[in-house]
Amino acid sequence: MKTCNQGKKGKKPMAKTQVLDGTDLAPVKPRAQSATRQRGVVPSAELVPMQFKMPREFVRAFKVAAASNDMKFNELLKACFDAFMKSQQQV
Repeated sequence: MKTCNQGKKGKKPMAKTQVLDGTDLAPVKPRAQSATRQRGVVPSAELVPMQFKMPREFVRAFKVAAASNDMKFNELLKACFDAFMKSQQQV
């Protein structure tokens, strides 16, 4: 006796179909990155994690600034710190 879950000759039923809309069919443009950008200049084994909390507005602005300048978060943080240290030497 066949059950509702079995197809012909006891085979598994076909996968359920999903409804797609225009957003699912839109092409995705891959972001080109050089090998240096993908792996970074400093090997991962030499990097030490830093964790701290910042206000939500700051984090959003920081992410926008990094993306606008095609920088990784750690690259932007290092550039900011370098600029700060340079300004301290001039005082």
